Amino acid sequence: MNIETIILIILGLIVIIIPFIFLKRMKALFEQFNLKQEITESKKDYIKELTDQIRRELEKSQKQIELFEKDRIGEFSSLKTIIEEHKTLTNELKESTDGLKNILSNNQMRGKYGEEVAEELLKSIGFVKGENYVVNTAQETRSTRPDFTIFLPDKTKINIDVKFPLSALLKYENATDSQEKQKYLSEFERDVKDKIRQASTRDYINPEEKTVDFVILFIPNEMIFSFIYDKLHNAWQEAMSKKVILAGPFSFTAILRMIFQSYKNFVYEENLY
Repeated sequence: MNIETIILIILGLIVIIIPFIFLKRMKALFEQFNLKQEITESKKDYIKELTDQIRRELEKSQKQIELFEKDRIGEFSSLKTIIEEHKTLTNELKESTDGLKNILSNNQMRGKYGEEVAEELLKSIGFVKGENYVVNTAQETRSTRPDFTIFLPDKTKINIDVKFPLSALLKYENATDSQEKQKYLSEFERDVKDKIRQASTRDYINPEEKTVDFVILFIPNEMIFSFIYDKLHNAWQEAMSKKVILAGPFSFTAILRMIFQSYKNFVYEENLY
């Protein structure tokens, strides 16, 4: 049952209730008189008064119904406008989703998309490119290029590798039986572990480069990150053993906030002394 149907039902119930209230009032008025007794001349005035009062109540109820009907038409018109706007937004969202699907179907474009997400998060926290971080820059003592390198206040570096494992997970989600699901789940786990090994074997943890003793592997999709956390315990343990920090958008943002706060604290202490 959609929202339009629910609202129309509620409006219909109100239209029914108003006459019911009127009938209840009319019954109460009749009960004021003993209609079972013979109507005498002395009671005609009371009957006339009762009739007039009923007429007034009827006119009053009719006006209430007319006012309600006007309001209902106005509200229904507004509701119709909202529904039309919702349909437009839904179509726009579908077009955006279809565009995103096309992007994510290509490994190279998927990687580019992940890097854009990471950089947008960096900028949203307040990091300045070229000052607080660099993008795809070769290390001084190695030829490897981290996707991002963040500089701590003392110039210590945190290297970030952006990975977007997706293909096997999509197959897993679309699988129709348990055997297929298990097959693609194992394939997805191998893919994730391979990404972890790549991040841990490119000298992103390097004392000569004055890096911290861990590397961040950023997964730019919270659903995929949560799936890894919930389902792939072995992959998670392997990442920890190799000093690879897996981070989705939420946890990556939290890490960035802590780093940026360290900048503020460092600047504050420098100004004090």
